[in-house]
Amino acid sequence: VLFRSRVVGSTPSTIGSVNTVDMTVNALPMAAGTITGTATICQGQSGITYSVPTITNASTYTWAYSGTGATLSCTSGCTNSITINFSGTATSGNLTVYGVNACANGTISPNFAITVNPSPVITTQPTPQSVGIGSNATFTVATSTGGSTFQWQMSSDNVNWFNVSNGTPAGVTYTNPT
Repeated sequence: VLFRSRVVGSTPSTIGSVNTVDMTVNALPMAAGTITGTATICQGQSGITYSVPTITNASTYTWAYSGTGATLSCTSGCTNSITINFSGTATSGNLTVYGVNACANGTISPNFAITVNPSPVITTQPTPQSVGIGSNATFTVATSTGGSTFQWQMSSDNVNWFNVSNGTPAGVTYTNPT
């Protein structure tokens, strides 16, 4: 787009010098679209990728997460894709993004809700037992989250551990919380 200015005298027939100037008009970034990625994760997960479709007229992107304990690979001056590492204490929150160019920030995306499930914690350890040969033993644990599944293991030397299931060794029953 070209603009010009001219000096006009007190009578319309008197025109002075004319100057022409180039002016670039940049369009504002369009509104951000819908973010895609994993909506439900577990504490301690890392390398989770999120992206948004290309935002028209945006030269960079700015990302934000409202939860705690999450590290974004980039927050400003980014591309349309990032990765997030969630710590062992991360909390649920909303992820947002908007486009940026030399003129302004675009309209922020709709919230992308990320649910962070807590890691299970064993709250009651199995009780040690001594039983005679041919007798049965039952081991039970309790967790903070319930409904978790477990891989029971046994060791004869406290160094080498082997996965076991009900009946291994003979007569042993393992009870998981529900």
